[in-house]
Amino acid sequence: MSELKKTVCPLCLNGCRVGIAYDGYQYQLEYLTEVEPNFGRLCPRGNSANIILDHPKRLCYPLLDGKEITWQKAFELISEWRSQCSAPEIAVVYSRGLQDEEIKIVHGLAAALETENLACGYIEPNNYFCYQLEGVKQAKLDDLSGSRATLLVGDVFSTSPVAAKPILEARYADKTSRLIVIDSIKTKQAGFAHLFIQVRPGTEYLALMAIAGILDPKLKINIDDCTERSGIQRPAIEQAAQILKNSPRGFVGAAAFLGRVWNPLFHNLCAQLVALKANKPFTGFTEALVPDGKICFGRLKEELAQGKIKMIFWFGGLFPYSYPEVLPEMSNVRFRVATSIFRPSTTLPGLVLPVPSEYEKSGRAETSWAEVKREPLARPVSGTKHINEIAEKVAGKKIEPLTFTQRQPVKVAELIQMAGESTIPPLDGNGWLLMGEKQAIGVGGFFDPEDTIAINPADAQKLGVTDGAWVTAKSRTSEKRFQANLTTAVPPGAMTVGVNNHANRALFSVEVDEKTGIVTIPPTKVDIWQAQA
Repeated sequence: MSELKKTVCPLCLNGCRVGIAYDGYQYQLEYLTEVEPNFGRLCPRGNSANIILDHPKRLCYPLLDGKEITWQKAFELISEWRSQCSAPEIAVVYSRGLQDEEIKIVHGLAAALETENLACGYIEPNNYFCYQLEGVKQAKLDDLSGSRATLLVGDVFSTSPVAAKPILEARYADKTSRLIVIDSIKTKQAGFAHLFIQVRPGTEYLALMAIAGILDPKLKINIDDCTERSGIQRPAIEQAAQILKNSPRGFVGAAAFLGRVWNPLFHNLCAQLVALKANKPFTGFTEALVPDGKICFGRLKEELAQGKIKMIFWFGGLFPYSYPEVLPEMSNVRFRVATSIFRPSTTLPGLVLPVPSEYEKSGRAETSWAEVKREPLARPVSGTKHINEIAEKVAGKKIEPLTFTQRQPVKVAELIQMAGESTIPPLDGNGWLLMGEKQAIGVGGFFDPEDTIAINPADAQKLGVTDGAWVTAKSRTSEKRFQANLTTAVPPGAMTVGVNNHANRALFSVEVDEKTGIVTIPPTKVDIWQAQA
């Protein structure tokens, strides 16, 4: 067995410590039981370190339309394609899977290509935790374990399973401790709550606005309007505000993911507003924080739809494109260059370039609790090239890294104004509302297949569907078969599917709010009918 190598898991921002040893044949995962914050515990995703390093689907050669070619041929093609495009016809997009230093290189590449079309392609709702309300204190690990009044918004336990331990230890540490959960789904996390406030799908931020209004009447928030629109009773909100106000130690945590919230920015900022008014620290539980580019994703989507982009570079580690099924506008792009650590499951047009995984790179990063230094657990897979090598070959010169703003400050007055102007799509009687759920934290489909759909028994009766029966769900963007899982965890009129699986994600569409420019993938209407087994 080779020497044990230690690093910080890069697959979310909890900052878990992980170790790897190589026995000459394969990599062995080692659990570092004496080191915080995880003390040897890892989520399903963190447990995949050794799987990723030597997985048989690792990409080792550039692909052109699904066929292997040499790096020399790949760079020759890129040069040829560039010669046929003007700068405004080129777009550079980056997603998660990149170190901060690599994002600076990507920004520098866009400048070298003289294009303004530089966009962040990580549009998961949790990325809106990049926005911070002025005056809010960031929570530390001690705040979680020492909390006596904890408010969780969304399914924090599924987003960051390792963080569940200190939260639950705090919940049971003292008989006066209280745990409040606000969510539209009755998840396993809700089962631990002293007070569970179940809101209408996607309206968590309205419940939070109401709590903030009770904590600080000077905000002049219409509390009754908020509670009515979110489908809850005012006494529950008053009880939550009282718990937070009366406890000297507490914290507020929030999570959000695809297909679950209508407006992720408000979901995030309103949770911070409650923390601010309750004088409690806050943390947003997220897998990554990827900074904005020069243009927003909504603008990029519009440019693609209008056929203005002829060539696109898409940098990210885990998938060739972050949203391959939900971005049909990509078909308008003539020349495509993407990076990946895995061989795509389907043939993708254009070039796909192999890059090292996050476990094979070093660099400094910011976790939810501290700044950390990541060390490579293994040498990069043969045939891969680092982002800086690719960028310099594309530009034909040395790239000057450009800095970026990681977190965007927002004033309370701005939030109140934006939230006051917000609208929620009316839920008419046609079809069913499909929401996303983090059933497991998977990597590239290594874990749960996510082929079940959660249905309330009352809805199942209307559909004539029994537990375990096969149904077909069809949205305006896609269609897929699922096996029914009857449960009262989902409210009548709504259903949930796992959103780690790309085929499931394809059911949800990318939406752009015309007023705010916010890009999200909200709940969607679907038709459901019983299918053949």
